[in-house]
Amino acid sequence: MTITNPATVTTVTTSTAPQAPSLHDPDPAARAAAVRALADDVRTGLAARGAGDALAWALADADPAVRGAAIAALRDLPDVYLGDDGVRALLLASTAGRDETVRTAAAGLLTGLAADAAELYEQGLQDGEPYVRVQAVLALVALNAFGGVAEAADDTSREVRVAVAEGLARLARPAGLPVLEHLLADHDPVVRMAALDAAASLGVPPELEGRVVTATAHASWQVRRRAVIALAEADPEVAVRPLIRALRDRIVDVRRSAVQSLEQWATDRAEVVTALTETLADPDPGVRTQVRWALA
Repeated sequence: MTITNPATVTTVTTSTAPQAPSLHDPDPAARAAAVRALADDVRTGLAARGAGDALAWALADADPAVRGAAIAALRDLPDVYLGDDGVRALLLASTAGRDETVRTAAAGLLTGLAADAAELYEQGLQDGEPYVRVQAVLALVALNAFGGVAEAADDTSREVRVAVAEGLARLARPAGLPVLEHLLADHDPVVRMAALDAAASLGVPPELEGRVVTATAHASWQVRRRAVIALAEADPEVAVRPLIRALRDRIVDVRRSAVQSLEQWATDRAEVVTALTETLADPDPGVRTQVRWALA
């Protein structure tokens, strides 16, 4: 089962049943015959637009013979095209189908449809326009197509690499950690910040701890600040020492973020209490106020 491209999908006519009245014939045998006839039309290229959607909705028919004919048609027609309406029909059938056969068939058809769509969007990763490649990454994330997302980690456009980092956070795959570690060392600070945010959303797994700690000494204060914020999600055995060092950063925003990240450990770790108490002498009044709140 395939789709041509996203534009084709969005223009497929929905609610196709009125185009094929025989699919509503009171006689189940007539409806089954209508399904087979529609399949023949698709096979010969004579079917009206939306025929695939009609076949998908036939999976909800009350008669098992009609549903069986629809399953056979959808499985045997590699070139049937489904629009939004047909995809909705498959989603409904996969979760609330009338019997296990329908649910299993619909789930398999959706898997094939997703694989075809992923292949299409992977081709988009080769487009010359960065915007198109970003959209391809977003689509691959939505399709849970990890391989295609990881492939774009070395894209020449930082916007694409940022999209990859954000996508890896959403996918939350263990296999994505080496890719995210690679992005944490990216030469572009914007990409590094996106990767730090992704690491934080994943709870800073052990595989990424070293890169996040290293980022607290980066030349860009924005990167240092994101790293300090990310360490709030890390194991305190890893996070506390670099956060205490960050209390002496030359940039006020980094010091404030370090105080905020340390606050959660201000009640049970003596070294944190000591460091925060010393920071009450910080030259910035905002930092001092933040410390008082943390110690309180």
